[in-house]
Amino acid sequence: MSVENPRERVLEAAGEIFAEKGFKGATVREIIDRADVNIAAVNYYFRDKERLYIEAVKHVACVDADEHLAWPRGTPAADKLADFIRYHVARLLDPHKPAWHARLMMRELSQPSDACTELVREYIEPKSKILGGILEELLPEGTPRSRRALTAFSIMGQILFYSTHKPIVSLLMGEQDDPYADTKVLADHIVRFTLRALAQPEA
Repeated sequence: MSVENPRERVLEAAGEIFAEKGFKGATVREIIDRADVNIAAVNYYFRDKERLYIEAVKHVACVDADEHLAWPRGTPAADKLADFIRYHVARLLDPHKPAWHARLMMRELSQPSDACTELVREYIEPKSKILGGILEELLPEGTPRSRRALTAFSIMGQILFYSTHKPIVSLLMGEQDDPYADTKVLADHIVRFTLRALAQPEA
């Protein structure tokens, strides 16, 4: 493992093993062996296995701040939405991202723990507020909050579908039409589809 920071090494090793074996199946001994650290590093940085698991899940998702989702005053809402979609497609479908990232997240989402609560509070909710603000500009005045939320879920659902169902999509489409060959093209498709559904000019 080439990461020099011992905390990062533990997080990377823990994430891989938790993705492979789940929280119960993973052992701290296996994690520290893979990270090439001693048990004191886990105790110092994370206190215990449960906190290590929570931080490993957050490490996978909360890798950057929201500076990529800030716009100058006067930016059209359709442009903001296009940027939001393209940003998340690029992150979730990054071909350089280790496969275990998605496996760990799927484990957590299928069997939520305290990690899910912290993930929502610290990462998902702030992104949700950004998307909600964009939709408040795009949707007709007086649109109920519940409808804005469902619209936001539908937008994220498109992105997450391509992230979690990659093997199925690739098998159905085949190599010639593989949508993962160029994620920018895929992001633009989601942008066009969404803006048309919202009766907005394409960005």
